[in-house]
Formats: sequence, structure tokens, C-alpha cells
Amino acid sequence: MTKLKRLATKEDEIVDVKIPISNEELKDRAKQYDLLTPKRFATRYNKMLFLPTSFKWNGSEYPIQYNYCINPFCCNFGKEQHKFKDVKGKPSRYKMTGSSKDKGHKGMYCNDNPIGRGVSQNCTVTPLSNWSVVEEIKRLIEINSIQDVEPDYQFHKEGCSEEESTPFNEPKQFYKRGKSRGKSQRYQCKACKKFTNVLPKREETTTYHQQKNTILPML
Repeated sequence: MTKLKRLATKEDEIVDVKIPISNEELKDRAKQYDLLTPKRFATRYNKMLFLPTSFKWNGSEYPIQYNYCINPFCCNFGKEQHKFKDVKGKPSRYKMTGSSKDKGHKGMYCNDNPIGRGVSQNCTVTPLSNWSVVEEIKRLIEINSIQDVEPDYQFHKEGCSEEESTPFNEPKQFYKRGKSRGKSQRYQCKACKKFTNVLPKREETTTYHQQKNTILPML
């Protein structure tokens, strides 16, 4: 039978985000954030903009990389950022264009292929933070998810000799004492005589004073 549901929270960890940088780099970013000017900070860590990331949800992993050329006629179409270290000048596949004052025209500009055939089409793509995209996906999943209600029951009085037992793993250690007005099953410990109400299953619950369970949505 289905359990009662509640809205998910951040503590439920429904989505597992893969952080694209190490813990040391995170600490360095936090340290330099207050020391550097916004322009110098952006220049120092701009390479992190192109780092791909991923997230796991419902047993599947989803890679995220939005920073690449989307022009099918360009030699860089669909390719990630890459630095050609064996070429003179060590050029990159993409370079950042625009200025911080002109945010409307800031973007990634395609360079020509320095090691083979193919030229760029003067393509410009608006850069995105893959990490930020994943965090937004995580937020949207969390606010639209539900989880089972898992109450923390106390079935025994302090010092009870059977304090490790529950009606779920050792039902013979408890009496069933009927149900409450809210249709919660009542249990009584045979040792300490403590009564405990257990939340009903969703199908056992009615609302709006109507004597039918179909009033509840089948989430």
C-alpha cells in the first residue's frame, strides 16, 4: 500500500550534482572572491566556464555541456573548448569576445582549426555556466517532487526491555488496539504498555468528510 506523501526538501538529495572542480579549487575561489576585483576574478577563473558537468537522477546520469558551436557549417560544430598546446601560441578552439561593460554582446567566438582543414564561420555563442544550469535543474526537480512520509515513532517507554523492537520487524511484541478516529493503527508494547499510533496508508485516509478514499490524488 502507498504511503502518505510530502513535498521534497533540499535534505532529501533527490539529485546528485557532480561538481566540476575540486575542493581545493572551491576553497581558492572563495578566498579570492573578496580579494580580487570582479574583472580579475572573472579572468582568473574563466576557464571554469567551459567545464562540463553532470547530474544523477532516478538512477541515470545526464551530462551537461552548453558551451560549443551550434553552426553545422563551422569546423567547431558540437566541439568542446580545447587548448592546442602543441601549436605555436597555444590557441584555443574558442575565445571570449566582448567586454564586461557590453554584456549584450559578450560571447564565445570560434577560431579557425589550427591543426587541420576547416575554417570557422565567425560564429558567436552566448556562454553559459554548466554548473549553474545543473543547479537550476536540481532546484526545479526538487520543487516538483514528493517523498514518502517517514515518521520517527517512539514505540517504547524509556528503559523498556524491548526498545529495539517495532511492530514492523517484531509484530509479536505488540498488541493491536484498534484504530483511532483518523484511522491510524494503534499498537501497544507488551513489555512497557506504551500506546503508539501509526500513520495510515494513503488508501486508508479520507478527507472532506466524504466516506470514500478516491478523493485523494494518486500521486
